[in-house]
Amino acid sequence: MRMIAEPPTSLPGIGEKALRRQIDRSVTRALVDPEYARLLLTDPTVALEDHGCSPQQYRSLRSIRATDLIDFARQAQSLFWIVEPKPNCEEAELSLAVASAR
Repeated sequence: MRMIAEPPTSLPGIGEKALRRQIDRSVTRALVDPEYARLLLTDPTVALEDHGCSPQQYRSLRSIRATDLIDFARQAQSLFWIVEPKPNCEEAELSLAVASAR
């Protein structure tokens, strides 16, 4: 069996959904493993483990500068999870008024 002395220079990238899943797993692990939590906060790219990602995903992940896991999770969510904006109360009331007028 042949041993590889160096890791491959480029790993196949993972999709957005798989990257979010990987980040979720890393945060979950960090909740019960303080040493891993320190490592994740120091270098967020450890969340990738052996998975590759696009250069933009890598830069985005690397840009996280968190002081604790809650801060890490918030930053990761804002970078990798697209959240539909919630309408404010006036918009919701207007939608209800229009619907009830029909």
